[in-house]
Amino acid sequence: MNKFIRRYTVSFFIWLAVLIASVVMLPNVSQLITDKGETKIPSSAQSQVADTIQSHWGHKIGNTRQVVVVFNNGDKKITSSQQAAIDRTIADFESDKKDFDIKKVTSPNQNAITKKQLISKDKTTELVQLDVGKRDSVDKMNKDITKAAKTNGVKTYVTGSDILNDDFRIVTEQGLKKTELITVVFILIVLIIVFRSLIVPFISLLSVGVSFLVSQSIVMNLVDKYNFPISNFTQIFMVVVLFGIGTDYNILLFNEFKNQLSQGKDKVEATIAARKTAGRTILYSGTSLLIGFSALGLAKFSIYRSAVGVAVGVAVLLLVLLTLNPFFMSTLGQRIFWPSKSLKGESNSRTWTFLSKHSVAHPIIALLIALVATVPFVLNYNSQLDYDNVVELNSGISAKKGFEVVQDHFSKGTAEPTTIYIKADHKLDNEKDLKEIDRITKQVQQEKGIDSVNTVTQPGGVPLKQLYLSDQLSTLTGNVNTMQKGLKKVSKGMKNSDFNTTPLSDIGSSTQSIASQLTAIQQSYQAAGTSATPTQMVGQLNQQLSAGGQGLNSIQQSALTSAVTQVAAKQQQTASTMQSSLQGVASDTKSIGTNAKLLQTELEQMQTKLMAAGNGIDTVNDGLGQTNQYLKGVQKSAAADTFYIPNNVLKSKTFKTSTDTYMSSDKKAVKMIVVLKTDPSTETSMNRASSLKQVVKDNLKGTDMKNATVAVGGQTSNLNDTKNIATSDFLRTAIIMIVGITFALMLISHSLLQPVYVMVMLLLTYFTSLGLTELISGKVLHQDTLTWNTPFFTFIMLIALGVDYSIFLIMQYHNNPDHTLFPSQRIIQAAGIIGSVVISAVVILGGTFAALMPSGVMTLIQVAVGVILGLVILVIAIPIVFPALIKLTYEPFHLPWSKSAKTNSGDQTRTARSSK
Repeated sequence: MNKFIRRYTVSFFIWLAVLIASVVMLPNVSQLITDKGETKIPSSAQSQVADTIQSHWGHKIGNTRQVVVVFNNGDKKITSSQQAAIDRTIADFESDKKDFDIKKVTSPNQNAITKKQLISKDKTTELVQLDVGKRDSVDKMNKDITKAAKTNGVKTYVTGSDILNDDFRIVTEQGLKKTELITVVFILIVLIIVFRSLIVPFISLLSVGVSFLVSQSIVMNLVDKYNFPISNFTQIFMVVVLFGIGTDYNILLFNEFKNQLSQGKDKVEATIAARKTAGRTILYSGTSLLIGFSALGLAKFSIYRSAVGVAVGVAVLLLVLLTLNPFFMSTLGQRIFWPSKSLKGESNSRTWTFLSKHSVAHPIIALLIALVATVPFVLNYNSQLDYDNVVELNSGISAKKGFEVVQDHFSKGTAEPTTIYIKADHKLDNEKDLKEIDRITKQVQQEKGIDSVNTVTQPGGVPLKQLYLSDQLSTLTGNVNTMQKGLKKVSKGMKNSDFNTTPLSDIGSSTQSIASQLTAIQQSYQAAGTSATPTQMVGQLNQQLSAGGQGLNSIQQSALTSAVTQVAAKQQQTASTMQSSLQGVASDTKSIGTNAKLLQTELEQMQTKLMAAGNGIDTVNDGLGQTNQYLKGVQKSAAADTFYIPNNVLKSKTFKTSTDTYMSSDKKAVKMIVVLKTDPSTETSMNRASSLKQVVKDNLKGTDMKNATVAVGGQTSNLNDTKNIATSDFLRTAIIMIVGITFALMLISHSLLQPVYVMVMLLLTYFTSLGLTELISGKVLHQDTLTWNTPFFTFIMLIALGVDYSIFLIMQYHNNPDHTLFPSQRIIQAAGIIGSVVISAVVILGGTFAALMPSGVMTLIQVAVGVILGLVILVIAIPIVFPALIKLTYEPFHLPWSKSAKTNSGDQTRTARSSK
């Protein structure tokens, strides 16, 4: 016996060393959950393809977090003084970009488009969009930006999907701390009541606590070094499952130990016997749990696989309970139950005895009652689930308030828009591809439930008139009208022109006469051998001309005298030279006259040509009129809606703003930001987002972008991928878990039918609890649908724990040494013996799950409600359904209305008496 004690003493110190090592080696759990605890979706899912495209977007905003700063003045319009304060806050963000690692600030005052998009129609709310780098953690980023966003006179909120997800992590961690404390206190109180002892409860909590700390350290080190699956829920479910079933197993073990002591065995013999009897039940039960939770490792979805950490905890728990507890039992003996001196074990459960007796007596009626009590709730269950993480947060969370403010004052989808990415193998900044992009944008806009679509050709969500033929033709036809009016005036002027050539004819004749007279004067002076002054010459010339009726006026005399004088002064000529100069003047004057005559002729010819040109312009004008009428017809046709961007506009600085926003830096990818009219987290929105991908792909067929990659990103797309993967993986994982546990039950029960009975009963219990949970959630929690994680976690908990209690009953049924009893009698006895243990276990486990409710996390609250309801149903269903099925299976002809019923009843009575 001393050898036995020494062996378990060694075991005690080994566990002590393991515990110390586990605490020392425990990584930073919070940081691990932050870094690796996010829900991971396969890279092939469209939301992840979209994220990959966005991460390589360029423009210094690739791989950034999208943050929205919300300024709100309640239900009143933002005043001018408040607007000034908001503008100062925005300016501070612009100037302090590096301090916050902000890559881009999009504010309402940038242009008319952002003003329309970021200011609510009721003028009460204003948004600023920030693209923030990942230099800091989400928590630090949120705190820094929230502090900087505070603006006097208005309410400010900072929100975004990353911030909401991080808030969910923080709330879950806080909920875990509450759960741990409440669980420990509750279990301690219940165990004190059950055992009427102060020592057993602490030993039970110690063994379970060691199991949790050691298994937590193992799981977290696996996460840290080998990327073991983890989620926000891993720790919480490890706590509730290990503390819940660990306490159940301890009750079973210590009750059996007390029973063995009551039979007069010493502490070592009692420990060996208890470990053998109860230990086998614990081992079988724990093995089924181990199989069930280990099966989750085959899941593809990260959040489902993360529950495999519970399997590690169960394995450690079994080792601790069967190696550490015997140390306390073998060393303390009866003192373990101090101050209670009674060694009386658990009395038979009157409730389970009553239910099982009546179930065996009337099996068909019992099963019908079970169906009538459960099926209506199963049929009433609505399979619609809520995939929105925002619902997980309580209303006091600032980011949730901001999200709700945006939904209240903008379109429902504004807070979380959907983004469609088109990635081609060539640059898209050309007229041909932009035309197709604009056409596809219009197709998307026509889809049901779409509020707006913003893209490179429609940055404001509406077509730019200047980039369509209708507007361009309007400008062109207007210009042609103006041109026609001008040509009409020119034509009229040409055809009405009338050149009077008579003055030119008179000038020519007069000039030629002057030249002749000058020549005559020059010849007369030359013949006389004398010279005259310029004045004399001009005077004589005037006399001659006057005689002919064409005398010079005073201006002509002055001009001619000045000309002759200049010639005389320059040349300082002699008389003979003077005569020669006069000859030159006469000759030039004659040429002037001749040219005047020629000019007269040319003007007359020109007038004829202008008349002809005017007629030609009329012909051109008529052609322009016909062309303009055609263009006006095109303008009124459907062809006028065609997109066309001139090359000068394409390369302009104005259009560059649009391409920088909606095109990647290499110009090979373009995005469309789609705002839905419906809440982005609803199933309607998810189906809509999914259909948009096909709409775009269908419209790309036959274009140069037919082979382009199309992906839909954003929160709605992410939720849709989550829904699709979770749904398919849930079914797959559930089948694996059911098959694994059923197989384990077959080995334990040595039966093919009993495991089937258990699984059918558990599935019926599961769906009934979901229906009831949904009903209670709507009435009490004001959440009409279950969160998307609730069915899964409720399923694995109820199936695993329900199997646990079923194994308790099956093992007690098979361990009955009196095999002369009918199966129905054995199941009644087993139910009475194990009923108290199961009821105590359900109370403890129910209280453990109830400790999840103060967490404030909707999934945990609904799971707690679902599991507690399921446990209550099982407490009632197990002693009704299982005995009834045992009766029908093994005694099919011993029904109340059969001829042999009375004889069999007498046989059973005599057998029962003889067994006593």
